[in-house]
Order: sequence, then C-alpha cells, then structure tokens
Amino acid sequence: MAEDLYRIGRKLVSREKIITALDAILQERAGGATQREAAHTADVPRTFISNLETIGELRSGARVAIIAFPIDNGTELRDLAERSGVEFTLAFSQAEREHTGSEHPAELFNRTLDTIAALQDFDTVIVLASDRRIETIRRIIDAELIGICLGESPLNHDQHADLEELGAILSGLGRPGDEGEPSVESGGESAAAAWPGSGRKKRRVRQQGRRTLSGVTQLVREWDKSKK
Repeated sequence: MAEDLYRIGRKLVSREKIITALDAILQERAGGATQREAAHTADVPRTFISNLETIGELRSGARVAIIAFPIDNGTELRDLAERSGVEFTLAFSQAEREHTGSEHPAELFNRTLDTIAALQDFDTVIVLASDRRIETIRRIIDAELIGICLGESPLNHDQHADLEELGAILSGLGRPGDEGEPSVESGGESAAAAWPGSGRKKRRVRQQGRRTLSGVTQLVREWDKSKK
C-alpha cells in the first residue's frame, strides 16, 4: 500500500520490507543464533542487532513465572505481570479454582502435567498461595521459588494479592550480568565453561525428571483426598 512507502531524501523506503527483515532477525536470535550470526545473515552491523533488542526489551535475565490462587484481583495481577515482562502467569479465583476441580480426572491430570512441564523452563517461580500449597509447589518444580503466603491452608475464599509487594519483587530480581554471566558475543571460552552456575543448571536438568514425577504423584494424592 502507498502509506507503507516513505520518501526519505533520494530513498524510497518500504515499511513492510523493514518489518519482514526485523521478524527474520528476531526469529533467528530466538532460535539460538548469536548477534554476530544474525547480523551476518541480515547484512547489518552487529551493533544494530544489539540496539534492536534494547529497544524491544521487556525483561532481561532470568525467566520468571507467577502462580497465584485464590485471589480476587487476578486481572490486575496479570496486567502487572505483563508490564513486567513475565512470560507465564497463572492466576485464578476460588470460583475458577472450583471449576477446574470439577473437570474430568484425566483432563485435570493432563492439565497439571502441562503446567508442571511449562514451569520447568523457568528460573524463578513466584507463588502466591496458602502455606501448604507453596510447599507442595516447591517440591514439584526445579526452580528458585519465591513464596508469598496468603494464609494458612486450606484457603476457601479469595484473598487480595499485594501487588505493591509483587511489583517490588519483580523489580528487584537480578539480571544474569549481575552474577558474572559472560556475554555470548565475547568469543573465547564457552559460556558453559565460563559461567560457574551452568554446571548447577545441568545437574538440575538431570534431576528434573525424577523430581517432577514425585511432584505429580504428590499432587494427584492431594487432589484425591480433596474429593473424598
């Protein structure tokens, strides 16, 4: 369309061509390419890739997930999480929680497995729930867990999540660079060898399957008890 073309001096610039090129760069970076490799493919300076990511950055560093239940301000919590660049948010009220519990056992079990599998990809999980639920989730997931206790278990009524406290936690979560993570662009020694934490991460991955199975078993047992 004509409105997608811009006359800049002697150049005729296509907005669609720019967006297509940016999409290709972002997809390549998300697929694991270094900034230098993506720059070479797109025939642009590496600094352009870096500046592009800085412009679009919502959150840098550790991947964060939030689980909150039962709360009465789930919409506001989800809005805060989105503004903070949180990639996974699961927040529901007591009514939504009871509706989930009424699902067919097989469907609920599959949903539980999917949620647990998704959480294994995150570095930090923030849980707003009862004391017992926080500890249960702590045993299930293989990630750093930050618990915000909403009260003693069982909680049968909606609680109000303290979004100011949650926002402070999200703002305070450190970036990898603060802990000495090497730049993947620097070359030389590999990131896995240079970053001391990478060995712990590998051990966590090896332990993940056994720990997840144990957590699922515990969750199913608790669900069965709640139905009796």
